Amino acid sequence: MGKSVELLGLAAFNIFIAIILSATFLTNSSAAVNALTESNVSTFITEVAAVSGGQRHDMDSYSITSYFMSHISENGLFTSTIEYSLPDMDSSSRTLEMDKMNFISHVLQGMKAMEKHEAAVKIEYIKIADNGKSASVMTTNYERGVMPVEDGMGDARMVPVTGTSYCEQELVLSAKNVIQMATANCSTNIDFSDTY
Repeated sequence: MGKSVELLGLAAFNIFIAIILSATFLTNSSAAVNALTESNVSTFITEVAAVSGGQRHDMDSYSITSYFMSHISENGLFTSTIEYSLPDMDSSSRTLEMDKMNFISHVLQGMKAMEKHEAAVKIEYIKIADNGKSASVMTTNYERGVMPVEDGMGDARMVPVTGTSYCEQELVLSAKNVIQMATANCSTNIDFSDTY
């Protein structure tokens, strides 16, 4: 039982942290911008939700990786404190910290593992720096889907899962005038249930 709970926790990390955070970090446009504005930051975040939600069927793993390489700063650091609840068990909590390459790996794993995925993002606020080179953004991300979880007997069963994440992010404008994610600090709640 303990091992299956641990596997469930790892599955939650690999899938939900990737999906929830990816809703903030990917865009379908590499167009250069002269300064960050509320409009282009909102578009950046909204387009990312479409990609991470599986609505961009024209993007394969290679193109997603290419976009992340372009839209995450080299020193990007992403942290999430994740609380997850299992039926008839106490809640558990973990903190996950990822650099750029670890983050990309988790996102790709998560996108392959999740089924019937639905996502929505709500932008709580955007604060643009006076020079237009950085922005602080607060979002609330809502996710739900079905994911395979090992049952402790070597078999996997599909388990409905929902998540809510509150994220504070720092966006920057790169030297090539591309919007990039520099940091994110998220608090995530994940719930597993028997019904979807």
